[in-house]
Amino acid sequence: MKIAHMILTSQNGGAEKVFIDYAKILGKADHENYAIVKNDAPYLDEIKNISIDCLETTNNLGYFDFIAVDNIKKFLIKNNIETVIAHAGRAIFLSYKAINKIKNRKIILVAVNHSNNIKRSLLADIIISVNREIFYKTIDAKRTPENSFILYNAIDLQNSLKPTKNIDFVGQNEIVIGVVGRFEVGKNFDKVIKMVDYFNKNFSKKIKLKIAGDGLESKNLKHLVKDLKLENEVEFLGWVKNIDNFFQQIDIFVMSSQSETFGLVILEAMKNHTPIIATNCDGPREILRPNIDCLMLDLKSQDPIENQISNAINKLTNDYELANNLVKNAFERLESRFSFKVLECNLQDLFKIK
Repeated sequence: MKIAHMILTSQNGGAEKVFIDYAKILGKADHENYAIVKNDAPYLDEIKNISIDCLETTNNLGYFDFIAVDNIKKFLIKNNIETVIAHAGRAIFLSYKAINKIKNRKIILVAVNHSNNIKRSLLADIIISVNREIFYKTIDAKRTPENSFILYNAIDLQNSLKPTKNIDFVGQNEIVIGVVGRFEVGKNFDKVIKMVDYFNKNFSKKIKLKIAGDGLESKNLKHLVKDLKLENEVEFLGWVKNIDNFFQQIDIFVMSSQSETFGLVILEAMKNHTPIIATNCDGPREILRPNIDCLMLDLKSQDPIENQISNAINKLTNDYELANNLVKNAFERLESRFSFKVLECNLQDLFKIK
């Protein structure tokens, strides 16, 4: 099958990684990969290496960019594309418009939902959702289970081993906490920074924080660190190229988001045998089981998130058995539900690969 993989973003995040993953998996299964991306995409070189042909298009007019639609239409016709897999709203909408301009043959549109906004995915022939909440929204919108599916995002475990070394925080005086993501208000990184100040004033152990990422809130977060006089306790790493190396530098991973539809970085933490503290928003709740794979924070609690994180860190670092059981259970769950092997089987089933 000739498949055009499409995303129209200028950043490198979870949706972009899934876009690349789909292309890799389906390319291995003897499908012919093509790609449609923005001309300033940071993942351009990577997708070019795994596709036969790649359209680099501008998208200056957003959802109503007739120039982009025309470019997509010509690309689909030129390469005799049979299926378009479009990730996120803009790619779904523009590919739908382009396909509708091709009158002489049927091209199947597959929409991959990475957010709770399902409106544009309802235009597609097949809908893939990355969690159950999004899937149920498509069903509520009158899509049937025959053309709407849940496919969890996944991670490559090819060179990963089960935990071989026990974690022992009990005798450790300094604990390194890590967070990763775009610097946006909804990530609650400001609350994690405040937590460092609170923890170091109220508990016997001391913690340091490593923050990987960047974004619009960068100045505000750095000002907060300065105001709280935490320059020696908080380190900004920028975007990290080697995520495994990041996890080797930290003791505990915190996912503090107010909203997260999935959270690939949680899978990275599971892979690297790092204990996880996470909020109970959609993504973490879908991936992790409270007190089995992680310690989970309650976003609806009257207790502030920073206090909940502090108490969770204190609990985790003073309970040897708990820390090791969480890591062991999380890795086993990763293997059984969120590995490339599982995603490969699911994609093979969906695309009828023999």
